[in-house]
Amino acid sequence: MGARDDIQGPGRRITAAIRRHAGIAASYRNRMPPRSSGRQLGLFDNPVRAFSLEELAEAVRELERRRPGQTVDQISSALFAELAMKRTRRASDLVTEAIKIARAREPRAEITGSRWQASTSEVREWAASNGFQIGSDGTIPGPAITAYNQTHPDRPY
Repeated sequence: MGARDDIQGPGRRITAAIRRHAGIAASYRNRMPPRSSGRQLGLFDNPVRAFSLEELAEAVRELERRRPGQTVDQISSALFAELAMKRTRRASDLVTEAIKIARAREPRAEITGSRWQASTSEVREWAASNGFQIGSDGTIPGPAITAYNQTHPDRPY
């Protein structure tokens, strides 16, 4: 503080100190790196909004590749730890949904028919017309395939 600040009174000294501090803070402002809004791995309490549902599902797939056969609770705990996410009800719901997406079975490739083998669409149509439940993803139940093969020994699936 200079002599001039002392002459002007204590209120003026505080104001001058605030101005000096504001000048120092302003010089740092442009030198600080911007705070990342995305993943901050290694930190804790990342908000779940930092991750898309597809990113969460891919992280689940990676965890299952590393340690197959885990329960949903084990995968959920591992995912929260891996991504350092804050545990909230919304985060738990999204992680559960990501696990469902990651574990969804891919439909089998269509088999095209030949003279010796029935096609997938033929067997699916036959199964539906004979009272078998076809999966929502088009999967044909095992008993339907067995029944088809028994009734069509000349052209099995």
